[in-house]
This record gives sequence, structure tokens and C-alpha cells, in this order.
Amino acid sequence: MGSEVLSIISGRNPVHYSAADPLTLFIVQVLVIVCLCRFLHVFLRRLRQPTVISEVIGGILLGPSVLGRWPAFAANVFPQPSLVNLRLVANLGMVLFLFIVGLELDPRILKRNIRSSLVISLAGMALPFGLAAAVSYALYALLLDSTGKFSTLFLLIGVAMSITAFPVLGRILSEQNLLNTAVGSIAMSAAAIDDVVSWCLLALIIALSNNASGLSALWVFLTGAGYTLFAVFLIRPVYVWYLRRNGILSGREPKQSVLFVTFTLVLMSAYFTDIIGVHSIFGAFVIGVIVPHEGG
Repeated sequence: MGSEVLSIISGRNPVHYSAADPLTLFIVQVLVIVCLCRFLHVFLRRLRQPTVISEVIGGILLGPSVLGRWPAFAANVFPQPSLVNLRLVANLGMVLFLFIVGLELDPRILKRNIRSSLVISLAGMALPFGLAAAVSYALYALLLDSTGKFSTLFLLIGVAMSITAFPVLGRILSEQNLLNTAVGSIAMSAAAIDDVVSWCLLALIIALSNNASGLSALWVFLTGAGYTLFAVFLIRPVYVWYLRRNGILSGREPKQSVLFVTFTLVLMSAYFTDIIGVHSIFGAFVIGVIVPHEGG
């Protein structure tokens, strides 16, 4: 006899998490997240706040800081084993969204403003790192009691204070229709540089905390920079040739094979940047930037 189909009629808990069939609870979680964020946006939009701010506040309310402290809510709506599925879908969504953000940026504007982006990025990290020196010096004796490495604490606080919320910035600029402006392009490219440097510093922190060589952070940075150049000067010409050969740059509607190639490039790039120690969203962003704007 086949196994009995479980439902609420046969006594099934409608929010019970099952690793073999996680879809039911996942639907409930998505409904709770979306409805709460939209409810918050009804009020926050009166203060001219973008939608992503409602989503950030919604995440705080649903997380361990507020409702997550309620045991019944955490155990039934957001049990710990189910969070793996949420993180997976959230990260995949961020990969695709950052590809779209890169797609909307005009590379010609990026080229004209690359020097400004570098200056803004470095200045935006230098000041928080300077403040982190004072904060970490005060916390070193208080928290670590002079038993840990000051350099590790300093780098950790410095990265925490200087890192940019790259996807959040992309959402704000996209919603305000600023991505195709000089200000938006400078902000996104500066944030991209900021994030790459920050991820390299995080690799350095992990190496120092494990008493390993700090050269791993240098390798992460060099590999990330080398991959970016590889994507711009090798992948892009081949990709443009492929699009031109299929008539896409002349205004022809993309075929399924073109969408397949593009989607594969996005996932492969995200995979590569993830395994070298830079977040997967950076790889998707790079592919979005190298997509040509000709022919719509």
C-alpha cells in the first residue's frame, strides 16, 4: 500500500517543517515576510523611504532581535533547520538582482568616472577605519583582556564599520531611477570596489585568527582583480561576437539559446567569485556590466 497523503484533514500540522517536503512551511514564511514588509512600507513611504528600508526593518522584526525571541514563533514559523532554504533562495535572488543592476549600468559612464569611484571608495573606507582604531583600542582591554590579537580586532571592527551594503544600495538606486546617471554609476562602482576590498580583509581576518599566513587575502584580491580583467578583455569580446553573430545587437529579439548562454555566464561567474573568497553577487554584477547596451 502507498503511504498516506498527510493533510490538515488527517491531523497534519500546517506549519510543521519537514526536510523531505519543505515547500509548505516555505510558502508560509514567504507570505509572512512579504506581507510584513508591504505593511511597513505603507507607513514608511509617507516618510519617502525606499521599499528596501521596509524590508530591512521587517528582517529585524522577524529575526532573533524581536519576534525570534518568542520561542513559539521561532520554533513554528522560522525553525532553525528551515532557514537553510530561505538563505538559498535569498542568495540566488541577490545574484540575479545584482546581475540586473550591472546590466542597467552604462560601462561608458563607469569608464569616465573610474578615478572618482576609486577616490570615493578609498575615502569612504579610510574614515571608518580611522574611527575603528579608536574603538578597537578601547574595546581591546575591555573585551579581550589583552589576551587576543589587537590587529585582528582592529580589522574586524574596521571592516564592520566601512563595508557597504551593496545589494541595498543597488535597490535604492534602482527604485529611484538613478542607476543610469553619473551619480548612480559612481556610487555603484565605488561600492563594488569597497566590497571587494572588504571581502579580502575578511579573508585576512580569518587567516590571522587561525594563525595562518595573511598572504591568502592578497591572493583573494589578486585573483578577484585578475578575474575582472579576464571578464572585461576576454569574456566580453567573445560574448559580443556571439551576440552580433545572432543578430541581437541589430535589434533582433534574443533566442532561448542566447538567454541560456547569458544565464550560464552569470551562474559560472557567481560560482567562481564565491569559491575564491569574494561574494557570489560580485561575479553576477561583473557579467551584468560587460553585457553590451547596443541594440536594446
